[in-house]
Amino acid sequence: MPSVPDLTRSSSLIFSGTVVERGTSSVPTVKPNDKLVVVRVDRALRADPVLGELGGKLITVVASAPESLSVGQQAVFFTNSWIHGRGIAVREMMHVDIAQTDTVAEAVAKLPEDHLIERLRGAELVVDAEVTKVGSADKVIHDRKAAWWAPAELKIHTVLRGAPIKSAVVYFATADWPPWTNALRLEQGQRGVFILRSRSDAKTRSEAMLEAGSLVAVDPTDFQPESQLQQVKKLLASIQ
Repeated sequence: MPSVPDLTRSSSLIFSGTVVERGTSSVPTVKPNDKLVVVRVDRALRADPVLGELGGKLITVVASAPESLSVGQQAVFFTNSWIHGRGIAVREMMHVDIAQTDTVAEAVAKLPEDHLIERLRGAELVVDAEVTKVGSADKVIHDRKAAWWAPAELKIHTVLRGAPIKSAVVYFATADWPPWTNALRLEQGQRGVFILRSRSDAKTRSEAMLEAGSLVAVDPTDFQPESQLQQVKKLLASIQ
């Protein structure tokens, strides 16, 4: 059975709630069937802000084990979004007893740190540095998933992980379409901790087109403000 941390990482919508109906639907476009339960949200534990305030709302759940849920039962639901608009429908991965609510909340609270640790583990270079120059984006490639990479020159103050160097060039995406919509953006004068990876053939075709050995920073977590320097050092010490 998956652990709470594993379920937390793989679920986009997590909430505690009370089953109010079985076999019905609160979403007009979803027809009632035996796999559905309607749950009233008691507490949102992990949710996309676009969904708004969820407390008290009804969510239609495609239950992984509908026979294990009864009207009036309270549980913590690990789900992934399916439909939202005129109501919310989700697909359940699993649910656990309501008594584990605080345990799940703690796992959700640790997600940012866990993700940062993951980025640090995979880094080629981690540096305390400043962006001294940002070059023009390469917009020659018209592939609809092109990243439109731009180079940023870094003046390195301290190497926290990797080979000791004084400067580096890192590429970041400037395109505003998926999968680059929320990618890290860099600007001249930016100072902090940069978590840099070697470009990979296995990530995206756009990344694979960069010259071998190029450094990239894509995830928003790949930049940490100067105020997080000591925390980054602490995390690096724990994984090295």
